[in-house]
Amino acid sequence: MTSRGRRLRFGAMVGFVVLAMGCHEPAPFLQGLQDLPAGTALPGLTPGPDGPALMFTEESGDTVAVRWARWRGDRWADTVTIFRDAGLLVNWADRPGLAFGEGGQAHAHWLRLDPRGDFCYGIETAHSADGGLTWSLPDRPHRDTAVAEHGFGQWMPTSDGALFAWLDGRQFDGHPDPAKAPMEVRGAFWRPEHGWSAEQMLDSSACTCCPLAATEMADGDWLLTYRDRTPAEIRDFSALLLGCDTSGVLALKSGPAPIGKDGWEVAGCPVNGSALTSANGRTLAVWFTSAQDEPRIRSAWRGPEGHWSAVKDLQAGEAVGRVCAAVDGRGRFHAAWMERSEQGPALVGQYWDAEGRTLLPTPVALTDVDDARAGGFPVMTGLAEGGVMLAWTTTGKEAHVRTALWTPSPQEVD
Repeated sequence: MTSRGRRLRFGAMVGFVVLAMGCHEPAPFLQGLQDLPAGTALPGLTPGPDGPALMFTEESGDTVAVRWARWRGDRWADTVTIFRDAGLLVNWADRPGLAFGEGGQAHAHWLRLDPRGDFCYGIETAHSADGGLTWSLPDRPHRDTAVAEHGFGQWMPTSDGALFAWLDGRQFDGHPDPAKAPMEVRGAFWRPEHGWSAEQMLDSSACTCCPLAATEMADGDWLLTYRDRTPAEIRDFSALLLGCDTSGVLALKSGPAPIGKDGWEVAGCPVNGSALTSANGRTLAVWFTSAQDEPRIRSAWRGPEGHWSAVKDLQAGEAVGRVCAAVDGRGRFHAAWMERSEQGPALVGQYWDAEGRTLLPTPVALTDVDDARAGGFPVMTGLAEGGVMLAWTTTGKEAHVRTALWTPSPQEVD
């Protein structure tokens, strides 16, 4: 694997801050654009206690703060600093995460550099019992001492805690041929009264740095997807169904099983994960592949019986990937991804009704983006009143996070 971060010096500060943001004229198809301050990056959107919650990092001097804010209908406010330090890793693809559970529980994670190796870092997590206002001291879901990378964490809240999965590179430590060392998918379960459970290996060989994705099923189990890796270097997506047993231990319910058999043979990680979202027993999966040297954005549906539909392509131009997806309060499914055209790179979107029927004749360009690493990954979360909130990183003289509402309302297509 290549280096995906940089080292920062020590510093510390805690407390609450209020974002200073400006508004821009809405771009086509988008409304209510909001800019966070310069130095913000790595946005993450998730359903919060009372609407969308935005997680992001913000650099100030030698330190990095991990923060989250609430959406108040027309602005981001009530910002909380979860953690601030100088040993945190700011990485364009391996991003911090935030999730809210029941009874005021909230969970966050970020990455900390390990001085023992050039490409070595670990995952730190923190937990809240009051809806994200105050946070515990950091802990770690992985207990090994390997000089290796641990990252791409994915939260899956439950009624009494949270499942957590990540990519684990402990097999790289001391391996005679790192190019052939396996990256594992591992998981653990956190409960307030017990902390982290013992780790479990969920897959012994996965692609090394493609983000994970997860969505909750109707019965409370979670579907987790990741880019798999076979000995023949086929790197297609697989899915696992995860839950908890009666003793509070992570349980693998089914899988791994392929989503779509693209047959992409590539001797390296494309750093391009999938997206999942579910409602009313129906799950949408969206992902990028370049099998047969043809870049595509692909989609498939999983029904209540657990079977995947035939795969369909979504892209209108040259696919870049970096997909995101969400369901809104009206049961409509949304997805967005990056494409290139003669006009340059753009964030492109499509959406479907509750039965999975497309509601746009062709995908629409939502906004210009930077498809270099600095542009990061777009994210979205559903709005109760319909539509979605989007967030992405703008670049230029002063890079920062930007958010906007996408609330389309076209006629259904026959």
